[in-house]
Amino acid sequence: MTNIILDDKEYDSADLTKEQNATINLLNLGSNSVTLLNHMLQCTQLVQNMKTAELKKSLEDNPEDSSEDNLDGE
Repeated sequence: MTNIILDDKEYDSADLTKEQNATINLLNLGSNSVTLLNHMLQCTQLVQNMKTAELKKSLEDNPEDSSEDNLDGE
């Protein structure tokens, strides 16, 4: 089946118990989840940075529109 390396020692998953293979599957799921969540975090941070820069630019371009009355849409 699949070879697994743990602490520089190689194991064949065909030689492992069902419980050991289930643990490996759970570890793989966790690793994949961390990768996906990191990607989501990076995308969210990018949008936050872009929108912050966009807001700063719009406030610099229109300083007279930045009064408190205009912040709530009035």
